[in-house]
Parts: sequence; structure tokens; C-alpha cells
Amino acid sequence: MTQSDTSICSIYAELLSNIRQVSVRATLSSPSDTTTKAEILDDGRRIQVHHRGQVRALDLPASVIVRSTIPIPENSSQELAWRLPVPATEAQLARFSPENQSIPWSSTDLKVGSSICCRNCGCEIVQQGRVKSWKDLPSENWAEMMEFWHCHKPHDHGHEHHNGDALSKRGYGANSAITAQPGIGFVDLTSFMFSESDCDGLLFSRPNSESTFDTSKEAIDGADPVEPLRITCKACASEIGLYNALASSIALFKWQVTCETASPSKAPSSSECLAATLIATISRSGSSKSVVASHTFDTTAEGTRSEQPLSLNLWVLNANIVYTSTMREGRRTAIKLLYQDIDVEQGNSLVDSMTSGVQEISFPAAAIKTARQVLQESNSLMPVSERLFQQWHVGLLERWE
Repeated sequence: MTQSDTSICSIYAELLSNIRQVSVRATLSSPSDTTTKAEILDDGRRIQVHHRGQVRALDLPASVIVRSTIPIPENSSQELAWRLPVPATEAQLARFSPENQSIPWSSTDLKVGSSICCRNCGCEIVQQGRVKSWKDLPSENWAEMMEFWHCHKPHDHGHEHHNGDALSKRGYGANSAITAQPGIGFVDLTSFMFSESDCDGLLFSRPNSESTFDTSKEAIDGADPVEPLRITCKACASEIGLYNALASSIALFKWQVTCETASPSKAPSSSECLAATLIATISRSGSSKSVVASHTFDTTAEGTRSEQPLSLNLWVLNANIVYTSTMREGRRTAIKLLYQDIDVEQGNSLVDSMTSGVQEISFPAAAIKTARQVLQESNSLMPVSERLFQQWHVGLLERWE
């Protein structure tokens, strides 16, 4: 049923766990009148709205205490709003801590020996059986911390030996720098890290260059080794990762590859990986403001480089939203945020400011474009009156669960 076919365009419901309420917004095609009615059904789990002979229902993100007809606002309006109380037990189930968020494809989720393939064409990049062990990296900014750990390597006193061994099983330790190791797959929030010797079928290129090479050594060839190389699939030319010379490692984006998991699992999307990165940034820095920028150009359908894309300026309002909508199936968890497009210079100015508290997140141009589309689509789920806040748009990025 399209919006033009119904008197009730949409219903959107959001669990506000901190205040134990479900916020419900119903958008009508015409102002409410004597035919408009709303009621709570199925022991508080469902709302049903009537308007001009049409009926539309929505499963709520949490059960509510109300069990009857709910009042329609006296002022005639095309947007109806309610705040419905939630039992304490329901609100408690939705509690969330940024430090304990679910990570897309953590090391414990992955099957040892799994092959890694390009998600676009299926080409095998890491052959089956090459990965003997999966290890988690310490944080999303591990690469920036490498030089610090290397310069501050502690003395190997006997009483430190046990702790170093324990940490090394997690992919890092105070007595060793992080570098790619043959046979080991390292895992961070957004990518898998491998030794170049474990990978096949890749092409390397310098940032903002169209020339490609079969090895990282050929691609660097006198260039700045600190600047990551772009990695594309040799079979289909999809951009699937980066080469980090400091760690001598290939990082393959999780949303661009497939692998076997210990139990059945969907593959993470780039927007889910971005949501995880935003939450980790809040946990690490305490700042809810980030600029998501690309330091490379996007690639057009014709294989040529486009202009450097706009950055996304993001301000996380709530890292733990549970919502339902008549425009999407099922109960979903997400982060709610404000977003706007800014150019590279504006982004650099915000990040460099001593007072803004804005963090910088580096993401590929194509992933930023996808995130922008996801945010724009989520914006349309909300009532028109709640889609804008000053010069910002309101959007949702779904979390990995």
C-alpha cells in the first residue's frame, strides 16, 4: 500500500529507555477528525490507528503499560504524538554501554582457516586454511598508537612475562609492536589485517592516482610510506582495503569481503561499521561529535576518479535507539544523530579547533556516500516536524547486533 492509497501515511515508534517511555508519531494524509482513533492492543505490544476508514498497525519497540484506547489531541493535526509508559523490566533490557557494544565480526565470531573473498565478485583473496588464528586489535586507532608502544617498550622483567603472554593472545602486548604476521588474521572494528604474503588477487595504488601495481613495494617506490595505499580487487576493481606501511599490513574492509563465521551470521554493512566506530569514539574520547572524511577520491562507474567528496559532520544524540516503523520490517537498534555535509576545509577547521571537541574518522569515499544515503533514507521515517534541527538533519545508523 503506497502513501497515496492510505489516509495513514506512517507510524514511527522509539523506545526512550532512560525515561521508560515509548514515543509514537503517526502521520496522517489529512488533519485528524471524528474518525480518528488510536488504541493499544496485544497486551501493550501493538498500536493501531484509525483514520477516515483506514486502519494501520505497528508493533512497538517495547511493551507499554497502556491497554486501551489512547486520546487523540484536541487540536486538529496531521501529526499525532504520544508518550506511553514502559515497565521497568522492559526498559532495563534495552540498557546499553558503549564499552560493551557488539562488534561486527570480532575474532571470536570467525572460523579459523576461513577463506576471505571479495564480496562483489567472489574472488578468493586469502585462501582457505591460511589463517591459523584470529586476534583482536586493541582499538580503532591502533595504527596511531604503534609508534608510541614501540618507543615506550618496557624492560622484560620476569614479573611482566605472564601479562605480556596474555596480551599477545589478543593480538598486541606491551612488549611488542603490532605488525602483520603470516598465518594470523588481526581484527579491528572495520577491517581484517593480513600479511601481504597471505593475500592474492590484489592491486595497489597511491592515493588519488589511477596507476596500479601488483605489490605494495612497487606502489610505494619512493612515495611517502606513511600515507596508506589503496587496494582494489584485481578481478572486479572494487576498492576493498588499504595497505599500511607502518604495520606492513593489508587491511580489508569487513563490508567488502565475505568469510566463514563460527555460527550463522549476516555480513556487516559499511554503515554498521561506521556506527560501531562512532560508538567506540564516544567511549574513547567522550566526544559525541565527529567529522567523517575521506583522504582519497571516489571512483565513478567508468573507472575514473571523481572530485574529492564532501565530509559528513555527525553529532550523536543517542547511541542506543530501539525503534519500529511501518516503513521498515521488524524491531531495530540504531544510533540517532544529527548530520550535515561540509567541505574538507570546514572539516579540518573543526577537527583542528582546540574548543570544538570534534573527532576525525577516516572512511573510504564510497562508504561515506553509502552512509549519506542511509541517513537520508532514515530521515524520511520520521514525521516532517522532526526531520530538521536548525541547520542539521536528523538520521539513524543501525547498530550491529
